Amino acid sequence: MNGRRQDSSVAGQAAALWRVATFNIRHGLGPDGRVDLARTAREIASLGADVIGLQEVDAMFGSRSDHEDQPARLAELLGMQSRFGAALDLPPIRAGAPRRRYGVALLTRHEILSHSFSLLPAHPHHAPPAEPRGVLRAVVRGPGDERLEVLVTHLDNAEPAHRTAQVQGIVRVCQDLAGPALLMGDMNAEPSDPELAALAATGWRDAAEAAREIGEAGAAASGVIGPSGAAGSVPAAVPESRWQRLLSAPAVSLRRLRLATHPARFPVRRIDSLWVRGDIGVSALEVAGRGSSDHRGTVATVHLTR
Repeated sequence: MNGRRQDSSVAGQAAALWRVATFNIRHGLGPDGRVDLARTAREIASLGADVIGLQEVDAMFGSRSDHEDQPARLAELLGMQSRFGAALDLPPIRAGAPRRRYGVALLTRHEILSHSFSLLPAHPHHAPPAEPRGVLRAVVRGPGDERLEVLVTHLDNAEPAHRTAQVQGIVRVCQDLAGPALLMGDMNAEPSDPELAALAATGWRDAAEAAREIGEAGAAASGVIGPSGAAGSVPAAVPESRWQRLLSAPAVSLRRLRLATHPARFPVRRIDSLWVRGDIGVSALEVAGRGSSDHRGTVATVHLTR
């Protein structure tokens, strides 16, 4: 996958394209048991994105990541701005040392005008989650003074009820959203799972589905259904073979597997996703190849439509 920008034939598309991505970096830990943040930075760079949401990021958290401020270091390596939201904010091991923090981060080549972080609720009738979760919200100014609200999150990995409560928390955080917005993160759930239903009910659209619809509309207008391109991309609809039709049940859908992000070696679940809301279109969505994390990155090409 490369980061080249391409012209789109989508009617009414604005001139400026944004490449946006989500990637759970597992604090830089690779399958070799080493934390190598320079390696992680190279993998982020290979996404070719202007705006990247990261999950499982350490900031002076401890010896497992060499007490490094990972958001600041990644920003330095990539020549980007960064913002960090700490879901875990623990006291230092010794007096005078920095607090140990862990959470989500935003990296961007563009200007960050403002940002905030909100902890998300857990379900009150279930045992407390192993760790708290939150959502980082920022306003990013891009090409041509375009402004995009960007939210980065990481939902509970164990209990659907907690994810449901956390999504409701995100909905409340977004009550005042007026312009185009992007939500991305490790949801620990498929976009169609019931715990994410409140997103669609409040105007959020799964970026993969938005890209598929644009691809199908373009193919219908031209009278030609073209190939989907690289594996893991969804720029257009593809004629199904007899075997694909036989395998079209949701559990083994070939398209679903092409978009899967976890586990990275043989991904079978699409738990890392991007969602759009408002005057924003999606012209393509891609899943990156395997890197050092246990998740694969997901990248979308979007444009503001006003």
